[in-house]
Amino acid sequence: MRKFKGYGRVEGGKSSRLVVIAAEGRYTENIYFETIKNSQCAANVHVEILKRDDNSSNPENVEQQLETFAKEFDLDKKDQLWLVIDKDKWLDKTLSEIATRCEQKEYMHFCLSNPCFELWLLLHKIDVSQISDSEKQKLLDNKRVSKSGDPLLKKRLRELMGAYSEASYDAESLMPFVQDAIKRAESLDANVKDRWPQGLGTRVYLLVKSIKGQQ
Repeated sequence: MRKFKGYGRVEGGKSSRLVVIAAEGRYTENIYFETIKNSQCAANVHVEILKRDDNSSNPENVEQQLETFAKEFDLDKKDQLWLVIDKDKWLDKTLSEIATRCEQKEYMHFCLSNPCFELWLLLHKIDVSQISDSEKQKLLDNKRVSKSGDPLLKKRLRELMGAYSEASYDAESLMPFVQDAIKRAESLDANVKDRWPQGLGTRVYLLVKSIKGQQ
């Protein structure tokens, strides 16, 4: 018995591709993906964004959230489950183990931003490939601008967007520039065979292209 839970797929009929997203962040990623789901989702794609009720988050928890979904719902082979996490402070060993498990399952996709998801948002506003190597390194390090201040990427987003916080920002204002962000992220992703960007970069563009029906 197939289980659908309102995903708009009819038993025995032509079904949409299901794209399921679980993110490490509690707010920032969900705000963005809800916005692009509502404004730029392809007609033959259904997006489901998994939420969390608490602030406890690590890559393993995000992975488990997707695995629980996979056990509860009968997936088509064309369906995709996306694990969206940041490089941040996580050890390469931890990330490598998760990436390996994802590679072993056709439906699982490992989607990492280095250093964090805010880089993807920034790419809607500026072409990072045009800045100096020293400035790129600063973005990759993403250090706090002061002892009590935000990391650099959040500061830059606030400057460019007028207002920005993890739980509240105008994602709709970024939508006209999604295609620019995709092209810029592709340009940064010099070694696509790597499991994740080893330098400044984000694989979120692959997920967004899937939502938009571009791959």
